[in-house]
Amino acid sequence: MTIVQLKIILMNDYNRYSLCRILALPLKHSNPSTCEVSSMNLILILLTLVVLTASGVYVLLQDWRAVPNRLFIVFASSMVMLTFAAAVRLTSRNPQETWFISGMLAPLLAASSWLLIWLILALFIPQRYAQPSVRWMLAAPYLLIIALLTLDWYGGLGIVWRDVVRSDAGAIVFSRGPAYVPILVLYLIGGMVVPLAFLVTIAVRYSQQRAPALWLTGGVAISYAAGLLSGTLSLPVLNYVSLLPLQLTFAWVTLRYQMFRPSSVALRTAIEHLPDGVVVLDAQRRARFANRAAQQLAPLANVGDIPFEEALARAGFYEHTTSEDQRAGLRRFQRDGEVAATLVVSEAAIEGDRGSASVVLLRDMTAAERQKAALASSRAALEERTAELERSLKEIQERDALITRLTLPFIPLGDGVLAMPLIGAFDSARCETLVTLLLSRIEERNARMVLLDLTGITSFDKSLALALRQAVDGARLMGAQIALCGVRPDIAESIVHEHTYLKGVHHFATMQEGVAAVLGRAR
Repeated sequence: MTIVQLKIILMNDYNRYSLCRILALPLKHSNPSTCEVSSMNLILILLTLVVLTASGVYVLLQDWRAVPNRLFIVFASSMVMLTFAAAVRLTSRNPQETWFISGMLAPLLAASSWLLIWLILALFIPQRYAQPSVRWMLAAPYLLIIALLTLDWYGGLGIVWRDVVRSDAGAIVFSRGPAYVPILVLYLIGGMVVPLAFLVTIAVRYSQQRAPALWLTGGVAISYAAGLLSGTLSLPVLNYVSLLPLQLTFAWVTLRYQMFRPSSVALRTAIEHLPDGVVVLDAQRRARFANRAAQQLAPLANVGDIPFEEALARAGFYEHTTSEDQRAGLRRFQRDGEVAATLVVSEAAIEGDRGSASVVLLRDMTAAERQKAALASSRAALEERTAELERSLKEIQERDALITRLTLPFIPLGDGVLAMPLIGAFDSARCETLVTLLLSRIEERNARMVLLDLTGITSFDKSLALALRQAVDGARLMGAQIALCGVRPDIAESIVHEHTYLKGVHHFATMQEGVAAVLGRAR
């Protein structure tokens, strides 16, 4: 609708008055027929509506299911309600209507400030917004003020405001209560100082979000200043344009930094929670973004516009890339001293319209290097312990061999005659040693007769019986004979009980008889 068409419609007094009420335009006089529409006010109101509608539609088109997007729509709706309520109150000549709408303005202001705090939290610190305790702790003061102001005005308590009247000049005058000044101070703190403090804190602490936070800080400050000046200077035009700086700032942040795009929000949140550091470098290798892990590894955001390697050098890191790292496409940086650290850096180039850039992944290998060193030390200690155990085992084996030789001694009695006293108990292992040692001595000595003295054995079981049979058979095959000496009654009974058949074996009651018989035969 053009200005000319609007003027034609306003030729009718009733239409002019109705349009003034609908658009919340000021009435110059109380008579409806004298309503004059300011073209500037009309343009400003329409501009505010267009900006609010366009920004809301654009945000919804990004992703209507995302939490920040929905919060923005609720916040924008509260600001629209606040604007129309204020405009209707200024133009209304109905005392009841003026009184009713005046009670809505303060709670709407508190609600819009509360929603702005939530929106800032969801956009810049989503991990905190995801915590219900933090979210509702921030909302509790605003909800309390909303309940108090609503009960005070509509309940007629008169603690903050008692009544509202319109003067002859058309100005609205409030009758203040005893708690007006404290509530005003609370509104200034909670409605203005707290949102600005949030944005300034985010701009200082989070360098990658500094630019959008500063833009919103400026928009919020200008909107608050315009709203205050509109009441102080009695300029309704400032009331109409007070929301434009904030909404235009949100629109600019949305277009420039993609704050309400779901992929951007999700990606930024995911990158912030990565355990590895992520750094985006421009063509001059200056850090333009660094997530929380990267900031903890090296303060890259507080070194100014200097190259990435120089920033690491200022943080105490020096390059220590090995040939193995080069083959893997990695770079290694180390920092010595009290706070020793090791960083492994991998880099990927990004080519775009604005020039080349790169994404750098920082991985803290300090714990891994310490574990690797501890593992190497443990491995060396284990190898040393293994070598020591092997030496001990060899000594034990040598000692066992010596003990075996001592417990199975071979006594040469003459040419081709050996005597071997058996002492103690014989298990399967010792029986096997007995057969092996006996046959080897027969070969070494070229023996033809071996006297086995059984006087010293403690028991005769199946294992020893089998060993004697094997020894006899083996010696016969080698051309030697076995003679048993010192067979006691119990041993004889065990031999019979085990059905041990020793063919061709001579038996002697004592070792002396066996030696005498063998030597006499030799003579």
